[in-house]
Amino acid sequence: MILQDRKTVFYIPLIVAIISLSLFTIAIFLHWFGEPVGAGADFCEAGRPGLIKQPVNTFSNIGFVLVGLFIGWSQASGHYSQNKNLITQGLFFSTFFACLSVLLGPGSMAMHATTSRVGGFLDMLSMYLVASFIFSYAITRLMKWSNNGFILAFIFAMTVQLVVHNLDYEVPVVGFIGSFCFGVFLILTAIIEFLNYIIHRPNIQIKYGIASALAMCVAFFVWNLSLSSSPWCDPSSLIQGHGIWHLLNATSIYFLYRFYVSERNE
Repeated sequence: MILQDRKTVFYIPLIVAIISLSLFTIAIFLHWFGEPVGAGADFCEAGRPGLIKQPVNTFSNIGFVLVGLFIGWSQASGHYSQNKNLITQGLFFSTFFACLSVLLGPGSMAMHATTSRVGGFLDMLSMYLVASFIFSYAITRLMKWSNNGFILAFIFAMTVQLVVHNLDYEVPVVGFIGSFCFGVFLILTAIIEFLNYIIHRPNIQIKYGIASALAMCVAFFVWNLSLSSSPWCDPSSLIQGHGIWHLLNATSIYFLYRFYVSERNE
């Protein structure tokens, strides 16, 4: 049952999902994203004629939307409310995290459905938003900052990633420098979470944090195997490694949520 006083933590990400997916659909039909320029072409799946260029890589992003809605529903239902932490005791962090998880779906769908420049930017933007959240949430808990500290850290992380996004550099292994910067913030987050665990010794179920990191590592391994240059690539297959990458990342976010809500600050 959804608790009356916490129902917004579910309804807001639900509204975000409905609006963002509706806008995505309208934009596809009206060609708002612009002409295909090959964005996402490195991810194996062959471009198909019609409105959705890479259907498997597009619709596998629904996993992010479902995880975001689950986070909202779980918090609205009072699950884990016995654990006292920033996610379970207020609407700001839980709603923000749920909404960003939801937006990963249509953000990535925009690129894979259209292979357009705008779609490619929206894909990276959704990733930057999530990386900024988890980095800021980690450092806020480590430094015992207020919400204002979290917001400043979030703005800092977003600014850095957006500036780097516009640099014209290629990086070994990941290629696009924006993806490299995204990965750097994920690594920084893991380091900060480790320091928080060592320094403050929080009452938290570390197994979920490890599961989240492992899911992300496996996802990155699959990501590399699913590149168009990989011998494992089959452009016409209905099983695409990049689609599996999406689902593994959604799983990683789920475990990260379980890690967050397991913390007990008595």
